[in-house]
Amino acid sequence: MGNHSGANGHYNGTRPPDDVLKAALHDYAEKSLSLSQRLDYLLKDYEYKIGLTTLKALNRKFNVPTVKKPPPEHICATVISEVVSNNASSRNGPNTVQNQVSRHHKLKIPRDTVRRLMADIDPDGAEVRFPGRNRQPKQRGHLTDTGVYYELHFDGHEKFNFKGLRMGPVGIDIYGSRCHSSSRMVKFLTVPNARCSSTVGHYYLDLVEDNGLFVQATVDGGSETGELYAAHLALRQECMPDVSLHNHPAFVALPSTDNIPIESSWHLFTEYVGLDIKQILLLGKTLNYYNPAYPVHIQLFNWLWPKILQLCLDDFVDYWNNHRIRSQRGKRLPSGVSPNYICDFPERFGLVKFGERVPQEHIDALRRKIPRSRDECYRWVSDEFNTQAFGVYEQIGSPKLKLVDGWTIFCEMLPLLQ
Repeated sequence: MGNHSGANGHYNGTRPPDDVLKAALHDYAEKSLSLSQRLDYLLKDYEYKIGLTTLKALNRKFNVPTVKKPPPEHICATVISEVVSNNASSRNGPNTVQNQVSRHHKLKIPRDTVRRLMADIDPDGAEVRFPGRNRQPKQRGHLTDTGVYYELHFDGHEKFNFKGLRMGPVGIDIYGSRCHSSSRMVKFLTVPNARCSSTVGHYYLDLVEDNGLFVQATVDGGSETGELYAAHLALRQECMPDVSLHNHPAFVALPSTDNIPIESSWHLFTEYVGLDIKQILLLGKTLNYYNPAYPVHIQLFNWLWPKILQLCLDDFVDYWNNHRIRSQRGKRLPSGVSPNYICDFPERFGLVKFGERVPQEHIDALRRKIPRSRDECYRWVSDEFNTQAFGVYEQIGSPKLKLVDGWTIFCEMLPLLQ
């Protein structure tokens, strides 16, 4: 008897519309997800369950880029030249450049092609990136954890403050956090003062508001973590009364050399774009674009450059969280996949997911107890100058904020503000 219904006994879910499915498949390709990971996300995001054969057919139908069908050589060379030229310190290797090309230019280029063209474009770059060290490494053990968002590591980065730049009173601090088990960069933010306890307290409450409550906060013991400690302990007692503070401490302070996950993040950030940022910031001093003797120069720097650095931070976080961590045979925590994949599918690695949502009234009540308001802690310039600068920025056409164009925008805005 014929099967007139057309049903084959398997339910694959409802296929999304072609425009939605096309956008999703292109997004997965930009993030360099493997085919099996794309299937996981299709099931998770759209409840659409298919096999590899169907996925490959859809990729062909929607012209999803793949390294097996790269663009012509001259297009590869042009795009890679642009990416390499934006990396003044030459610290980004072929893997990083390949990732940037995929995310920013929507092109898939094989790694061997990227490496070969980079050698032609920047022949000295490989020597700059040579990782040799002539020092005895500190003995390390294996990191272990219970689940994602169980433990977060916190720290501030002050390489761009007034001592690091030596450009008068201006400087830009960064405060960041990283998940212990997944290696995911959780929240990286430019702040006027990373050593202000009130600023770190508001940063912590913003993080909990966006990502939920975790179990343990690990810091390096600086005085700036006082409000963070008070807020986290209060939320642990209020929202996790069944989790023992004795067996699962709310707060742990370690020496900086032992707070490995977040300390290593600053090295990764420096290699990715941090050296570029510092070199370009210092151009303002060496080329006399910026003069700390004039207050309007200081105000414009504080208005413009934190915005540009925040975009650089967002790009770094997006790169790291979507890139594939190298496989490590002896590692007890997951490797060989991206941090985002670990967070989205923790059960595949024997982990559980924390991140309990906290009622907004609890967060607001704790925020009111912090001595300085959130607006005051995050304020770079006065409200009057902020309004004036936005008007001038729109007057010059609202150019896209890019690291390499920062001083050009600065010089265009300055005469109109003066």
